[in-house]
Amino acid sequence: MVDLFGKKKLSDRIHELEFGMAELRRENEELVRTLEKREEKIRKLASAYQEAKLALKAKEQRMAASPVAGAILEERRARPPGTKLSIREMERLMKRLQTCRSPMDDLLTAFLPDDSGLPPEAKRYAIKSTRGWVFLKYPQLFTLLLVPPFPILESSSVEGSTFQLDHLRDLMEMPVLVVSAHAGDTLLGVAFGRDAFEVQESVESQVKEKHSKGGWSQKRFERLREEDVSSHVEAVLQRLAEFQAKYASVVKYAVLGGDQSLMKQIAPALGLPVVERRLDRHDEKRLDRLLDEIYGFTCYRIEQNEGDFARP
Repeated sequence: MVDLFGKKKLSDRIHELEFGMAELRRENEELVRTLEKREEKIRKLASAYQEAKLALKAKEQRMAASPVAGAILEERRARPPGTKLSIREMERLMKRLQTCRSPMDDLLTAFLPDDSGLPPEAKRYAIKSTRGWVFLKYPQLFTLLLVPPFPILESSSVEGSTFQLDHLRDLMEMPVLVVSAHAGDTLLGVAFGRDAFEVQESVESQVKEKHSKGGWSQKRFERLREEDVSSHVEAVLQRLAEFQAKYASVVKYAVLGGDQSLMKQIAPALGLPVVERRLDRHDEKRLDRLLDEIYGFTCYRIEQNEGDFARP
C-alpha cells in the first residue's frame, strides 16, 4: 500500500521528537539533582567557614583578655611575613644588588649576629632568628632584611657606593655536613656550596611504622620499634664517622633536621656547630629542594621611613 500522505514518515518523526524530549527531560532532571547537590555542598562549606571564623574570633578574644597572650597576638599581626628565597631566587637578587650604585656613598651593608645593631623599623621583623641578620639599605629606594642560612659570627657595617656582598657569597658557599634524620631512611651528605652535593648517601634499615590490631601488644610493638630505631641510629653513626674522617677538616657546620628523637641521639656525635633545619624525608630525584632548604635565605622588605625621603 502506498503512503500517499506520508503518514508513516510523520509518525516516525513524532516518535523521534518524543524520544528526544524524553532524553532532554532526563538530562534536565540530572542537572537539577547535580545543582541541588552543589548548593547543598556550598551551604555546608559556608556553614563550616562561618563556624571556623567564629571559633577563631572567640580564640582571639580569649587571647586578648590575657595581657601576655594579647601582646603575642598583636606582635603576630604586626609582624610582616617573610619570603623564603630559593637558591636561584637568591642568585637573581645578588645580581640585582651588584648593579646598584650611589654617587652619595650611602648604600649600607650590615652583618649582625644579634638585633642590637638593627634600626627600630627593622626590629619588629627580627623575631626568633638565631642566625643573625643581613641588613641592606638603599636610601629612598629600598631596605631589605635577610635571615641567612648560617650564623653571622661578627658584627660589621659599611657604607659605600656599592653593596659589600662578599660575606653573602661566603654564606652561599659554606661547606657543610648534612644529616636528614628519619626513622629507617636517613640522608648523609656533604655540600661544598649551594650548587650540588659533593657526596650523599642514604642509610636505610627496617623500622616498624604502624601497630596493627591483633598480634603483638602495643607495648611489645613499641619495644621492638625502639630496637629498630636504635639499630638505625647505630648504622647512621657508623657511616657518619666515616664521613667525618674524610671531611672534618673541610666542613664548617652540621645541618641537622628530621625526626626530633633521632636528632637528639645524633647531635652529640657530630663534633661541629649545629644548624637545625626542618628537613622533610628526602627525595633522591629532587635533592635541589634539600639544597634550597639548606642554603635558602628569608627576605623581609622593610617600608621606608618618612625621614628617609627628607634626607638631603
